Amino acid sequence: MKNMITIAQTVWLEMLRRKDVYIILTLQGFFTLLLTTVDAFGSDVPSSYIMDIGLMLVFLFSIALAVIMGARQFPNEIRSGTIFTILTKPINRFEFLLGKWLGLWLGLLAANALFYLIVTGVTLSKGYAFEPAVLLQVFCLHSALLGLLVAISLFFSMFVSQGAAGTGAGIFVVLCYLFVPRIPNLLAYAEGWRAAALTGIYFIAPHLELFDMRARVLHNWGTLGSGIFIGTLAYGLLLTTVFIGLAWLAFRKKYFKRGAQL
Repeated sequence: MKNMITIAQTVWLEMLRRKDVYIILTLQGFFTLLLTTVDAFGSDVPSSYIMDIGLMLVFLFSIALAVIMGARQFPNEIRSGTIFTILTKPINRFEFLLGKWLGLWLGLLAANALFYLIVTGVTLSKGYAFEPAVLLQVFCLHSALLGLLVAISLFFSMFVSQGAAGTGAGIFVVLCYLFVPRIPNLLAYAEGWRAAALTGIYFIAPHLELFDMRARVLHNWGTLGSGIFIGTLAYGLLLTTVFIGLAWLAFRKKYFKRGAQL
């Protein structure tokens, strides 16, 4: 446990040293504040639109950070040669992998909390009323999604370079979010092996859309039932565990050669 926390701390320090979070935080604040100055058809932009676009930007920016940061962890360690120093210390590979995941996830949670504070602060100043419990559920499910995305990106980074891992994980995430939920509609036009393949993909692929509750805030639909909410969190935990497990299976037997490039 101590080794895992130490690795997580090094990830936090790296996140603070790099400018990614600062840039995204600045962009989030700039675009959210910009919305308050827009004059649409001679009147101010409704506060509900500010919340809508603000939350959309929060999701886009945080997903981009999770994929980019997760994809570069191990390729950077290999390229710099620090992986050899770390693995000679009394730390096993599972602790190293889990420490990387934990550090990234907690760092992203902190950044994500700041994103939410910016959006809610601006919309509240414009008179927008929302149920805090609903927004809390949105944040919790969003947090579970970020943990899953980090695990997916770490898994991809075990096989290819940083750029390829980021691209592959990004495409995978987009397909899971946009394509998989629409498979039931496609089944009406598919037969035979195509229908079987689509059905298999639908039940095996992660359903990332389940973690997006923004509509419940915007349309005042109220909170999710406790059973559904806890079940969705458990589903996210299960998927995260699966991808961390797959990443560990690839990492535990991986041979590292000095001077190798990923």
